[in-house]
Amino acid sequence: MVQKTMASFSRIPGLTAQELEYGRQVIAQMDYNSQRITRQISLLPGANFARCEEIWQELDNKKISYDQILAFDDWTKLPHATMPLAVQVIKAIRDLTREEVKCLRTFLTIADQRADAILLLIPQIVAMEPSGNFAARKMFTVRGLKVEQALDNLTLIDTFTDKQAWAYAAFAEARRMDPVTVTDALPLFQQLRDDAAWNMRTLIKKNKLTRNAAWRWLISYFAHPVHVQEKQYYRYDVPERTQLLDAFYAAGEDLIWRINSLHAVSDEYGMEYSSATLQSMSKKELKRLFDKLSQKTRTNYGGHFLNAFKAGKKNSMIRILRKATTADRTQISQDLTSANIYALLAQGSELYDSSFRDILVPILKKRIHKGYEKNLLTFLKATDPSNHLVSSFIVSLAQKGKLTTFFPKDAAEQEKILDLVAASAFKDEDSILLFSATFRHLLKVLKPDVRYYLIDKMVQADNGRTSFSKLITVILQYYLQEYPDLLNKPAQQLIQQTVERNGAVDLDKYLLTPFADWKEDKQLGSISIFHPDDDGRKSFVSNARNLLKHGYQIQYSEQYSPYQEVAVQKVSKRAVQRSRSGKGLAALFDTMRRSPFAVVFVKKVNGITIRHSVYVYANEADQQLLMKRFLQGDDEMFAQRGHSYWRSEQITDPLEKLKENNQISEHDLTKRQRFLSLGSCGGVKAYTKLTRMFHGHIDILATIGTGMAIINDPYNRNFFETVAKNPATITWEDMAAKSSFIFANGRGQDYLQPGCLTAILHKILDEEQKKGNSFPGSREGEPYDLEVAPEPGY
Repeated sequence: MVQKTMASFSRIPGLTAQELEYGRQVIAQMDYNSQRITRQISLLPGANFARCEEIWQELDNKKISYDQILAFDDWTKLPHATMPLAVQVIKAIRDLTREEVKCLRTFLTIADQRADAILLLIPQIVAMEPSGNFAARKMFTVRGLKVEQALDNLTLIDTFTDKQAWAYAAFAEARRMDPVTVTDALPLFQQLRDDAAWNMRTLIKKNKLTRNAAWRWLISYFAHPVHVQEKQYYRYDVPERTQLLDAFYAAGEDLIWRINSLHAVSDEYGMEYSSATLQSMSKKELKRLFDKLSQKTRTNYGGHFLNAFKAGKKNSMIRILRKATTADRTQISQDLTSANIYALLAQGSELYDSSFRDILVPILKKRIHKGYEKNLLTFLKATDPSNHLVSSFIVSLAQKGKLTTFFPKDAAEQEKILDLVAASAFKDEDSILLFSATFRHLLKVLKPDVRYYLIDKMVQADNGRTSFSKLITVILQYYLQEYPDLLNKPAQQLIQQTVERNGAVDLDKYLLTPFADWKEDKQLGSISIFHPDDDGRKSFVSNARNLLKHGYQIQYSEQYSPYQEVAVQKVSKRAVQRSRSGKGLAALFDTMRRSPFAVVFVKKVNGITIRHSVYVYANEADQQLLMKRFLQGDDEMFAQRGHSYWRSEQITDPLEKLKENNQISEHDLTKRQRFLSLGSCGGVKAYTKLTRMFHGHIDILATIGTGMAIINDPYNRNFFETVAKNPATITWEDMAAKSSFIFANGRGQDYLQPGCLTAILHKILDEEQKKGNSFPGSREGEPYDLEVAPEPGY
């Protein structure tokens, strides 16, 4: 390698013997990257020893990355690249980020490229946000774009919000995009609201739109204000409205995040700032948070906030900030079209109860009353003529107790709506799973004769396919056994006929528990994960007090603590000792958050040692280590406590990474039946995803509504104690009976316990999969559940 580099260096005109020898010594000490650059610059016009020395000095001051080398290689191939310019280029690119280098390399592929244009580009991309770099990079790929036009376009891209930039990047990637269209679109993207930008990005990517189609949607819909979009939506034909609805649904995750944001403020990752953090912020920092709110909210609350800012009253600033943030949730929702609100409501449990019931439902109800003569059916036919989201929408309303707000009282009208529901709810295994979880809520709203109508629809949907037909049969059989009071005589007779035709399913075998296996080693163990925010602290303290009150002793946990230095471990153990009386639990949480370690609550019941370990989420690497220890250990329960926003960080992401990196095996996931307690809101899609991730070797406590600490704390404690006190032969039905006091007086009516219908259906599907029958995964385009809970203390 040294010889190859020296061969290039020695070709520089006019080198003296002394300079050659000096170069030989320097090159011999160089790493690969510096040698590669030396070979490139030695062949450039205008190369001389003095400029080589200048570049070597730059390389010695700061090492250059491989990505930066590739960018420099690309540049040296351009016409008119010279040694004097190379000195400037090296100085310019060595401080670029990886995203900036990728943007630069794409720029260099533009056909009429000039060697000096790079020096005009770099200051502009350095000043941009990463999203701007990404948008610029996609714009540079448009065939036929000229360098001058590309550089001019950067001025507008630099003004884009993140959402505008990502949407513009998708637009630039549209098939057959041309320079005129990609340039003319810039001022239109600049005026897009963030929700419109995100919806458009989703529409382009999901439908792989061409240039003409993307441009038409931009100028006819997305670039217009909300009141124009509201009217324009209903001018589109049925396929176009369905396309839009599908985009609204798929893009809903971001809007749901914003509408669900109960806390005053959060960082760019959605992590809530604690009260202490807000108090520690300067006035200017608090004002920067306030400036993130929507324009209308800033206008409404700006006067009071600025008065508090000028007076230096931080407590008042924080109070106004919290109030304004709450108001912003409603403002964001009011700034949406009716069709977009409809698509969000169809996601059901992904929304906070307060977001669903107190914000979106009242807004949509008002619009239906005003524009559709208070008729839900009229609204549905106009807004969703292809029945794309009708079932999800109706089921979500039933689940959240808001179906009566919209549902007609007339039986004939109810039947017409059920026709729409049936068209989408009884399509496949996944759709019937989602429907089944709220079937009881829907039955309660319907008139008795209409309940029969719905049962008949289900029977008609029975297509004879093994797995789908079996699910239909089990749902009907289950309601005949468990809720006969909801069914009139004709409905009961119809169900009985269906069960006899398809064959009754032995539901008892799906109620068997793994307790005999669990109790063999005379130990029962769990690990609970709390999030490092204010709600996590409240949940942690609530759970710890509950365990201490019932005779558990707190100890330092070697099993789930990440690797710690001896000195740090001593501090951790002292913090545990100080909290043994039940005092200082909040302080213990803060210590665990700052220096990650786990504690364990221990108690002996009926000769069995019960160990409840608790941990505060720290980072991706430590969470993977914790998950690996759980899966390769002997503990039976994993409990996720905190908003379901964090379910991916706490469960699914580390699980997927461990599998991807071969850190765990299929045997680790299936060697025993485990128990998963979801303290946050659940949702059937999350339930299904987690069941499949554990290959069916999991029983779950979850909720399709609101997670509550008054359920989670006693249930998780009582669960192991019930297992320890009773014969291993008790069933999930027995366990539900022995836990019924926790759910007394209607508490937690949306919780799905092991042995419930949803659990049985999942076990049946797992059986069908092993037989080789139909067992689909989540449907493409459906976002993973992000439903979050509206109350602290999960």
